Amino acid sequence: MLNSYLFNLVAYYFFELLEFLNCYQSNTSGRSNTIMSTLREWRHSPCLMAPTSAIMLLIILIFSLVTLLLQIPGIVIGILLGPFMSRGNWLVEFLYPWGLARWGHLKLLQWGSKTKNGVTMGDQMLHSRCIEQRTEVVQGRVYIHPLPQLMDNIGYLITCVPLTKGMRKGRSASKDKPPILGILVDVGNAGEVIEQVEMIRDVHYGHFSLDIEIHAILSTHKHHDHTAGNKALVRHELFGKALKQVCGGAIERVPQSNTFVSDGYFISLPCVKGNDMNALVSIECIAAPCHTRGSIVYNLRNKSYSDLTDDMFNELGQEGVFSYLFTGDTMFSGGGGVPFEADIEFPSDYRMEKKTSKSSFKPNAGVLSIERVFAELLRRGISDRDVVPHGKFCGVQQMMLLPGHEYTLDLLQRQFQTESANMNNSGWNKHHPAVFFELASQYFLAGHRRTLPKSTRLLTVPTTMQRELKINPYYRSLKKRGGHFLTSLITWYHHGNRNGKISSTDKTSESVYLTMPLSQSTDILQAKYSLKSPSSETVWNSNHEDLNRSVFTTIYSQDLENIINDLKTGKIESTSAAYKLSKLSEKLEEPTVQRRPVPNTFPSEKKMYLGLVALAVLGSRPSAMTKRDSEEMNMANPVTNTDFLLISKSRLISTLFRLGLFLNCSHPSELRNNDLVQMIDLLWEEAREGFEELRLDTNTENSDLEVQNNDVDNDLLELGALKLILYAVPYNTPSWFSKFCMPCGTTSTASSRAKLSHEKAKNMKVKKRSGGELVKHDIARCPMCSYVLGYPNHTPEECPRARNSPRVQVTNNSPSPPRMRSRSSPPRRRNEGFEIRPLSR
Repeated sequence: MLNSYLFNLVAYYFFELLEFLNCYQSNTSGRSNTIMSTLREWRHSPCLMAPTSAIMLLIILIFSLVTLLLQIPGIVIGILLGPFMSRGNWLVEFLYPWGLARWGHLKLLQWGSKTKNGVTMGDQMLHSRCIEQRTEVVQGRVYIHPLPQLMDNIGYLITCVPLTKGMRKGRSASKDKPPILGILVDVGNAGEVIEQVEMIRDVHYGHFSLDIEIHAILSTHKHHDHTAGNKALVRHELFGKALKQVCGGAIERVPQSNTFVSDGYFISLPCVKGNDMNALVSIECIAAPCHTRGSIVYNLRNKSYSDLTDDMFNELGQEGVFSYLFTGDTMFSGGGGVPFEADIEFPSDYRMEKKTSKSSFKPNAGVLSIERVFAELLRRGISDRDVVPHGKFCGVQQMMLLPGHEYTLDLLQRQFQTESANMNNSGWNKHHPAVFFELASQYFLAGHRRTLPKSTRLLTVPTTMQRELKINPYYRSLKKRGGHFLTSLITWYHHGNRNGKISSTDKTSESVYLTMPLSQSTDILQAKYSLKSPSSETVWNSNHEDLNRSVFTTIYSQDLENIINDLKTGKIESTSAAYKLSKLSEKLEEPTVQRRPVPNTFPSEKKMYLGLVALAVLGSRPSAMTKRDSEEMNMANPVTNTDFLLISKSRLISTLFRLGLFLNCSHPSELRNNDLVQMIDLLWEEAREGFEELRLDTNTENSDLEVQNNDVDNDLLELGALKLILYAVPYNTPSWFSKFCMPCGTTSTASSRAKLSHEKAKNMKVKKRSGGELVKHDIARCPMCSYVLGYPNHTPEECPRARNSPRVQVTNNSPSPPRMRSRSSPPRRRNEGFEIRPLSR
């Protein structure tokens, strides 16, 4: 690049000289003609220009050599600093807790808040207007208020209002009344939180003449922008009186923390003068080891109607269970937090070119650690017994997400960038149209709310799990991984002489899971699950039904035109038209291109690797980073060899169900009769029979919380055993170093399993492996191609031009495109392979 620059520079000045001489020629006498002629002769004289060009080349080489010598130190320094730069997350993990880092981070956030935000509330700055906004958890009793803080942080206030029956009115009687109970989630700035709590009391609860008592602070993780206000609130004269509980992860070292929570822990909720919060809701802790090692997601759930007394049920009118996940920095709307304290992920870990079934992967590193946590939230957000059966939904419409930052606009915009690193989001052609248009509509909506004048900007959160399954790249990746596993499962069943071992099987489903099925609809919920208090101009009440409602609805234009024409001609009635209109948006969830594996072939090495990763992500419990963390956080132990990673059958089935990959199943009670679930049961049965000689030692492993002790033997299997049965690939043999290394020498079990698996793999008949797939595109049925490319799919009654022309019928569903014929091949007859005949009228 430098060489061409120098050459162009010299040429530029040379032609500038010629231009000057040309101008000088027009203003002088005939002597200039002699000068210009001489210069022109010199320009094309080999005797003069050859050494001149050689000198130019020498100058270019000298400058290039000097530039190279100056770059060599930078290259060497880059090579030496590479290992340190790839471990830059260590700075956040170990130096961030220092006091200097805390001071610098908070100062930077305060400066950014003053620069970016213009909403003033006293001396505090807010980035969003949300004082009027609240989410109703239990009608008339429990609410969630967002608390914007610093530059883009969001905390939350959970309030529990006492029953209004029998209460005396007026401030004089306030001593006898039970107070409004409050719990704070993530306090980054105490001053802003205190100001907003006082305003919320006046705007929403002023008619009660009661104060809000703060009884607990729930910190999702240890970072200063989520915990810097804990100390000031604990020492506050008013709010510090009742504040006795500050919760944080057992290994997080949250400031002022006195309650160290772990996975599965339930928060003790306050009860004052008959206002018992425990009778209405519960808060469960879910460990999320990705952003930090001890991150906690707090799952707030209302009590089901079966848990309420008759008097309380009549008072509340509550129907159905809903969950509210306070995710902190673990999950945002449209993305996830940076895995600062996960295992290190190198570029070679996510390069798929050379991955095989024997390639190892790191379940606790980078993207995989985030996906495992996301799968955990999807599964534990709502229990199976509380899923409300409704159409195609699988319980995801009952989960609301409350993240700790307002990052929605930036995260959605990043997904449209072609070079985005978030799971190849540029390949939109492999998604349903509904996914792209939902993402585009949410991006437009977020841009509208966040670009309003500074005093009126609105939040884009809370969001719902139903929406995140489409717009969040990590959940789209989970769907894709589920498709990889189910495709391998179906191939294994049909080509292993296992037909007839389950009740019934739909072989056409092979082509479905390669196209990433999406069974969740974006239509408005037709059934009302919970009642909601009325809103006003100063009080905005929202619930799941409001947040699941779509602002935009995308449909195919031709479908709408057909309904309009039928209404005009009187072919359909208004009720029938209304029903068809309500179903138009669901058509965008149908795949436009069908894909299925090549028949009579086994998956390729890359496909097997993706299937194994899918089993690990969807079927295993998120594990701690160290064995000590697993003991303190009540989590699974980390594994060094992924073949020994425990996969839970119930967890795998439940996660696939929540992702909507089991078609025609809207409730967990319907899973037992599903063909794919029966295939998974058969896979587990064969894998367990194959390793009867080496049964799992479940006493040394952390079993799932959801698996009872008497079901552990039937539910948990090692990934290596599943790999052997599903792909006919044996366990990875321990390295020679592990056999002789004293700390690693206890690998007799690993060696014996590897030896046994190699013997079994030799006896298995493996067909030809192929990574290809058959793609089918039916032009006549594709709504994006049939009406705009002139394909003859209209009847003569619909197309006047076709009335006088004979109709033809093509027996093949979709004609193949014309192929180029080589010179050596015989001439091909026209219409070969298709039967064309006139249709009888």
